[in-house]
Amino acid sequence: MKDRQIDSETAMSVVRNCLVVTIQSELHDDILMRIRTDILEKIRATMVRGLILDFCTVRALDTFAFKSLTDTAKMASLLGVSAVFVGLQPGVVSALVDLEVEIADVRAALTMEDAFEQLQNVSSIQDEPEDAEDPDNLTIEDDEWESDGEEL
Repeated sequence: MKDRQIDSETAMSVVRNCLVVTIQSELHDDILMRIRTDILEKIRATMVRGLILDFCTVRALDTFAFKSLTDTAKMASLLGVSAVFVGLQPGVVSALVDLEVEIADVRAALTMEDAFEQLQNVSSIQDEPEDAEDPDNLTIEDDEWESDGEEL
């Protein structure tokens, strides 16, 4: 797929079937809401499979902003898009942990390339045919189950 720039006040582009969003260093409530709206609209418009939130320019991140962005990632997930946070600075990570922010559902990567690899792995799992789930074909069909029960 050809990489292209998407017109928006929020810096976004589609690369390798992933929406890459550069998070600005200053995040206010109105900016967070615009980012959320822009991301969800672009996901629907472009039918991407992944979302990368790039924090490389963010030096400080409060708990409200982090929660808002993790909620946006959850919303993207409900649209069938996997999200990865990339470029979180050590000071930001340390502050979030010190503030006991919930990070269990956050998928993160050190570099943009690592983020693309994570999303590629998730996509390949989702793209496997249903038969791949049972490699030995040991699935008991409903009618086989009923006939086994009759013999007892």
